[in-house]
Amino acid sequence: MEYNQLLKELETQRKLITKRLLYSIGIVVVTLLLGLIIGQNSQGILIGGFIGLFFSFAYVGTSYSKYKKSFKDKMMPLIIEKTGLELKYDYKDGVGQNTVMHSGLFKKPDRYHCEDLMYGTFDDVRFMSSDVHMQERRVTRDSKGHQRVEYITFFRGRWFVYDFNKEFNGIIQVREDGFLQGAKWGLNVKKISLEDVEFNKKFKTYATNQHDAFYVLTPSLMENIKKLERRFPGRIYFSFIGSELHIAIYHSKNSFEPPVFSSIDDQFMSAQVEDILILQDIVKELRLNRNIFK
Repeated sequence: MEYNQLLKELETQRKLITKRLLYSIGIVVVTLLLGLIIGQNSQGILIGGFIGLFFSFAYVGTSYSKYKKSFKDKMMPLIIEKTGLELKYDYKDGVGQNTVMHSGLFKKPDRYHCEDLMYGTFDDVRFMSSDVHMQERRVTRDSKGHQRVEYITFFRGRWFVYDFNKEFNGIIQVREDGFLQGAKWGLNVKKISLEDVEFNKKFKTYATNQHDAFYVLTPSLMENIKKLERRFPGRIYFSFIGSELHIAIYHSKNSFEPPVFSSIDDQFMSAQVEDILILQDIVKELRLNRNIFK
C-alpha cells in the first residue's frame, strides 16, 4: 500500500476512535441517569455507571484494536525500513520470560507479558529487544475477612539483550536503584565499589567475582554507561552474564503505539525511527562490537 494512502487509512481509523470516545461519554451519562431513575439510590447509579463503562470500553476497544493492528502490520515495517537496519519484527512476540529471568535482574513474576519483538545483527553483534511487563500477585484481606487479589507492576519498559564480547563465570549487575528491600533473588553476589566515585553514587554494582567486575567495568565502559543512563528517562539496569548483556529500562511506557489524540505526522515518525535506532546506538556507545576480551 502506498505510504500516503496508508496514512489516510490510519487517520480515518483514528478519527473514528475519537468520535466513539465522545459518544461513549454520552452512553455513560445516559446509563447513570437511567440507574438513578430506576434504582433511585446510589446502588442504581453504580450499576448504571458500570453498564455504561462496559459498553463504552467494548465500543471504543474494537475500533482501537483495528487501528493498532493496522499500524503494527502496515506502518511499522515502513518505519523500520527508514532506519536502514536489517531487523525482524513481530509485535505479537517478545523477549521470553526464561531469557529475562536468566539475567537475574528481577524476581519471577506472577504475570508476564511481552510484545514488539525486534531482533537482528549490527556489526556482528546479535541483539533482540521488546517491551516487557512484569507483575506480582498480592492477596489482602479486609477487617471482615474478604479477600482481595491485585497485581502490582514491578517492571514495565524495554528489555534489550546483546552479545557480549567476554564470557566469564558468574554475574555482574549494575543497578540504578539497587535490589528491592535488599533481596537478591537467590543470587550469590556482593556489592562492589568501583574507582569511579560518580558511578558509585549513581549505580549499585553487584558481582559474584570482584576481579571480573573490575575487568569488565573499565573506566571507558563506566563512562559510556553513565552517558546511556542520561539519555533514557526512567531507571536503567545492566546484567552481564555468560556471553550476554541485558539492559532493562523501566519507564512505564509501551513502545511503538499509534497516537489517538494526534495524527501520525513527520514528528511522530521521526520519534519512532530514533526509538528503533537505539538498538544500534547501544552497540556503538558501549562498544560491543570491539572484541577486546577475545
